[in-house]
Amino acid sequence: MRTTTGAARINAAEISGRGFDAFRIVRSDVRDDPVLLNSFRSNYELGEEPRRVERTSTLIHMGISIYLDEGAAHGTAQRFSKLGDFVAHPRLRPGRGFNFAQTGTHYI
Repeated sequence: MRTTTGAARINAAEISGRGFDAFRIVRSDVRDDPVLLNSFRSNYELGEEPRRVERTSTLIHMGISIYLDEGAAHGTAQRFSKLGDFVAHPRLRPGRGFNFAQTGTHYI
C-alpha cells in the first residue's frame, strides 16, 4: 500500500473534559454485523489506497469522519447513499484512545 505524502497541516488532540457525542454514517444498524464494524474503520485500516485529501494527510487517511450534528449526518447520508443508510451515535469520552482533529467547517 502506498503511504501519504505532504506536510502535516492538521493538529489532533486528545478528547478532554466530559467528551462529546458524535454521529457517524454507517451501513448497518445491527450491532454485531461486520458491515457495521467496518463502517467504523478508516480507509487505511480497510487496506484502501488514500483518496483525495488523504493523499496529503496521513492523519485523515488513518481516521474516520464524524459529525457533531445529527441532522447534518442524516442529510449527508441522504445525499450520498453509498456512505450508508444509518447514523450511529457513539459517545466519545476521554481516556478511551480517541483523538479529535477539526477538519470540517463546524467545530465544537
